Amino acid sequence: MGDIEIPAPEGRKDEKQVGIIIAVIAVLMAIVGSLGNNAADDMIVGEVKSSNGYAWYQAKRQREYLNDLELRRIEIDLLDSPSPTRKAALEAFAAQLRAKNLEYRPENEEIRATAERDAAAAKVSGDRNDAFGHAEILLQASVVLCSLTLLTSHRGFLYTGLVIALAGILLAGRAWFLQPTQGVQPSTTAGASGPAATQPTPVR
Repeated sequence: MGDIEIPAPEGRKDEKQVGIIIAVIAVLMAIVGSLGNNAADDMIVGEVKSSNGYAWYQAKRQREYLNDLELRRIEIDLLDSPSPTRKAALEAFAAQLRAKNLEYRPENEEIRATAERDAAAAKVSGDRNDAFGHAEILLQASVVLCSLTLLTSHRGFLYTGLVIALAGILLAGRAWFLQPTQGVQPSTTAGASGPAATQPTPVR
């Protein structure tokens, strides 16, 4: 007597399909969650690097400002008709200070530009983290709705869950391709206080 193949009930096939869909969405949800955690880590690293860069910039600007004050003092001392030896020493020292300030200025601009890039990258990472978090919430809601299909046999929950899952995937894809906005400088209010934030008038 030949083997008789017993067909699986139609409902059981539907449950398997829904189960596979839920598993796929769960995998996507785990990936999005991991990407969100990585973006959060990148945001913290970028903020720390930016803060350190602004602090370094302010320290060097402070040093340049002090050099300018010393140059002003030397200029006043030279008005008192010092001895030739003292005058030569003061002029040599002033030349050294001016040369040092000339070195500081391009270095300061480079440090500030790097800090601004780090701040912009940190902001993008923060935006990515928020978007990945919202996408993960949508995927979680999708899993719940698809699971209700198994409990109620209403495929409306499945279709709604798939639409929400698609929205979450699109949001995660948008977050993946986020880039810093060109030409927008991040705020430097936190690092622009104190005497170093004032552009000193160089002594000629």
